[in-house]
Amino acid sequence: MEGSEGTMRPERLFVAFVILYFSAALVGKIVYSSFLGGIKPLPLVYALTFLLLLFAGLKIEIRVSSWIFFAAGTVLLVVLGWPYLLGGLAALALLKFLMDNNALERGVAPAVVVSIALVIIASVLGGVPLLNPSLRFTWVRYLYLAAGYITVGAVAAKPSLIPFIVGEGIAVAGTSRTIGVGVAVAYLMGVLYRSAKTKRPYLRKVLPIVALLLLIVFLARYSATVRGYSVWKLGFLGSLLYRPASSYTVYERLFQMGMPLGRHRLLFMDNPTYYVGRLFGKEIGYTYTLIGEPAYDFGIFGLLEALLIGTLLRKASKNPFTGAFALTVGTLMLDIGVEGTFLATLFYLAYLSRGEGDESER
Repeated sequence: MEGSEGTMRPERLFVAFVILYFSAALVGKIVYSSFLGGIKPLPLVYALTFLLLLFAGLKIEIRVSSWIFFAAGTVLLVVLGWPYLLGGLAALALLKFLMDNNALERGVAPAVVVSIALVIIASVLGGVPLLNPSLRFTWVRYLYLAAGYITVGAVAAKPSLIPFIVGEGIAVAGTSRTIGVGVAVAYLMGVLYRSAKTKRPYLRKVLPIVALLLLIVFLARYSATVRGYSVWKLGFLGSLLYRPASSYTVYERLFQMGMPLGRHRLLFMDNPTYYVGRLFGKEIGYTYTLIGEPAYDFGIFGLLEALLIGTLLRKASKNPFTGAFALTVGTLMLDIGVEGTFLATLFYLAYLSRGEGDESER
């Protein structure tokens, strides 16, 4: 923090989230060591090295043409499959058009309307996961997620209270912590960018409502978990600590499987969390933290991915919209893990930022 909350850089808030998440994961490993196992030394060393390189990537200025980011993101989507390629290019074209014409904020209201429409369709045709937790494992989940991610983009484009509240409402109805956190982080990042521009401290004013709505989202998810799993014995606070600890435990297993040179699979799959779940003999998705995919896919060379992600976040951060969006994606990856779609998104956001330091723009 530099002086006050009003001059805090968004990248520093992301670093705080990184430290908070992995600290909670390690504490959780200690608290629940009886069934998650103790902290393993080699994965811990790898994780700490990865995080240091990630922070280095956020600090080091690397001059590279934006078209390299575009090409890398497109190649990754080609590997994932043509539906991802077409969807990614369509989203990129729309965002580029809006940014080139200074029309991002005008697209916020239509985006929120589309999100609400998707939720209405899901509720009428399928139901509401908050009322029926089993719906979280059906097609209904995807409409709620789509609505939520659209709202994340809208909030990143314009950190206004109404889109933020709508996004958190979608998260509550869908019992999605991912959407709840995503909307909240996008809002906070956007507020910090606005503070940097106006030199006025907004963060302190919005923190209470952000904390309150996030608490409601997490309580909604906890309620769904308790009703969905009759054997669930952890309390609300215990559940919050258990989640990062269990994801970190999955990372430790992936580390053992991927060393020394990696297996080159997760990044190139369209549903990597379910693949990881099957590695553990389960038919559900397993989250694996930001470090799980690099360790499993590339082994010791996965440490280079930390520099790449840090570089992409730094480049995207040169523009308020792409910065807020990219740092939100980076925050979500802390627990979910790196997926091909997430990394392609970071490549495209770095391309769209067109900030200073890009040789092709000089």
